[in-house]
Amino acid sequence: MEISRLIVLILATVLVLAWIMLATKYESTYAAMVQSIDPKEYKYPELFCVGLALMKILKIDSKSKSARKRIKEIAEVQGKRYAEYYFYVINGAKWTYGFTILVLLILLGALGNSLMAVFMGPVLAGLLMWYVEELMNDKLEERRDELLADMPQMLSKLTLLVNSGMVLREAWKKVAYGGERVLYKEMQVTVQEMKNGISELDAYRNFADRCSVKQIRRFASTMIQNMQKGNAEISYFLKEMSDEMWEEKKHLVKRKGEAANSKLLIPTAMIFIGILIMIMVPAFLSL
Repeated sequence: MEISRLIVLILATVLVLAWIMLATKYESTYAAMVQSIDPKEYKYPELFCVGLALMKILKIDSKSKSARKRIKEIAEVQGKRYAEYYFYVINGAKWTYGFTILVLLILLGALGNSLMAVFMGPVLAGLLMWYVEELMNDKLEERRDELLADMPQMLSKLTLLVNSGMVLREAWKKVAYGGERVLYKEMQVTVQEMKNGISELDAYRNFADRCSVKQIRRFASTMIQNMQKGNAEISYFLKEMSDEMWEEKKHLVKRKGEAANSKLLIPTAMIFIGILIMIMVPAFLSL
């Protein structure tokens, strides 16, 4: 028992010293990046130098295939210009929170002679790191759901205007400035691109890339193909796509209802683990 306690004490000491070393050595290195992080969005950004330093040591950067894929997803939420910056912010938060909670729990385990706290350290650290990533995934999913939710109504308006004799470009502009949600703002960006000299076809392709939703990509692709053929079947295509998206919206609402129930299990489990630690750690410390 004394040997195991000694091992935990040594481990705790090494981890605490490592945390302090990373914080002091890299504080000035990442000061500029840390200062621009919104504390309302990410708590304790002044500590992120620890996570960013760990990323440097572990050679985690934006050059790998998985990182580029993640940056592309982040670009949907934060914009292409700031996507790489937020990639480092999210990973810096993830590694900072995870490593800090690991150090704290192993230190508590060493001080209170509690192997339970030591074992819970990696588990809770892993859950916290996963949770930080899930926050971005939730934002991404929320954005995509909003795009899909507004698409049927947008298509209905576009179909009505095109069928009334309005050219597609003008109909697009009128629909774009008829709303303020994400889909309409992306359409407004497309209008601005066309005003700035980008061709109509390229502007629609950029619209599909920014939204990055399968249904919108198919909508833009088919619309571009019809325009290249002379707009002969554009009205029929818009009507067909509109009807299809109204059905898709019904299924989306159903899926969201089912997903809400399963998501409640995760925060409940984390709260239970937190309460368990709050009860057990003081009990072991009093021994």
